Amino acid sequence: RGAQRPGQQAPRRRVEHAHPPPGRTARGTRLPDIVRAAPAIGALLLLFGGALLGAVRRSLFPPGGGLDLAPWRQVLSDPALADAGRFSLTVTAFATLIAALLAVPIAAALRHQPLVRAAFALPVLVPHLVIAVTAVAWLGPGGLADRLLGGLPFELVRDRAGAGIVLVYVYKELPFLVLLLVAGWDRETAEREEAAAMLGAGRLQRFRWIVWPAVRTPLATGSLIVAAYVLGAFEVPLVVGP
Repeated sequence: RGAQRPGQQAPRRRVEHAHPPPGRTARGTRLPDIVRAAPAIGALLLLFGGALLGAVRRSLFPPGGGLDLAPWRQVLSDPALADAGRFSLTVTAFATLIAALLAVPIAAALRHQPLVRAAFALPVLVPHLVIAVTAVAWLGPGGLADRLLGGLPFELVRDRAGAGIVLVYVYKELPFLVLLLVAGWDRETAEREEAAAMLGAGRLQRFRWIVWPAVRTPLATGSLIVAAYVLGAFEVPLVVGP
């Protein structure tokens, strides 16, 4: 009973194909980081790129007239344009780099402390203008820090180097990056990190082979978003800058 008769075909078994885990293809290979970050990058380009193209179109074709290049000639011939662009790109690069470097160790320290992490994330909810005004009240000449410390050793408000601007941007954008990294530092990553530690892997080895592959995509995507916000938040240089 139950034996297969000669000439009788074996019954076909139904094979259920499991869905691949997020970030992997059906063959189990890992998707490139740029592909996984494509939705966020596309949304960023759509939002900022659409506004930029609209501004360029309006400058070339003013209402009620045809093509007019006179405003572009006037702006491009101004020597202050190159200085302003160089200053903006320098501030953006330094603020994004410092925030990205600090985000990883802070995320590692706060991932098991939800209350402290919630308090640390409060600047995310505060507008740039409010933080800039608070920075002037605290760090400006005659401000609270100036009176408590008997004078700051260097200027942070209205300084030509833009150190105060970078400080405000880092204070504002760093919690955002930390939240992204904590979200990418999930339970599976923590379990793999503990297993590697039990097998004798050092701290740097665990970070290189387990933690870094899990957090590099959120860090890269978040850094792009931070750079875009820093480059477009003109109220901070207006209040804190020279």
